[in-house]
Amino acid sequence: MSPPGPPSSLDAELRETLDLLSQVVASLSERMDRQTEVLDRLVEMQARDSVEANTSPDRVAALASTATTDAVGKILLPSLTRLVGLLEELGGGKALLRERLRAMDREEARRGRWRTHPWAVVTGIPLALILLLAFAVPRAVAQAPITCHATGGTWYEASERYPAACLFRADARN
Repeated sequence: MSPPGPPSSLDAELRETLDLLSQVVASLSERMDRQTEVLDRLVEMQARDSVEANTSPDRVAALASTATTDAVGKILLPSLTRLVGLLEELGGGKALLRERLRAMDREEARRGRWRTHPWAVVTGIPLALILLLAFAVPRAVAQAPITCHATGGTWYEASERYPAACLFRADARN
């Protein structure tokens, strides 16, 4: 999950680190190709010298091994040191990224806390409905004589002094 908004400096650092890693890998590949060419020429020269100077194959192998070790050490050691440093930085970036994601999760949980209380919905909606009906039903029932009688009320017709009304009594017996 990526956070919305402008890219952070962590994203830029991560891109830069990945670019540096790709450059190091390309450089290593190029240097290994050159080393292979040098070793091929060295083997050819040693084979020619062996035939001409009648030297032993063990001596040629030892010389080639030493030359190869020195060349690889000179060429690859700085790049490997740099690569190890980049990987250590990248590991620190991962920890920072993990901490940011945890903070975002905590903030989302804090904002959405009301959604985790279903009892508020289960009790709130029926309570609101009961209150609404408690005020609306008596008015609706008192509008006509049929509904007034059906609910147990007494209907009084309009006169000169009083309007029509529906009366509900607790002690009324019909």
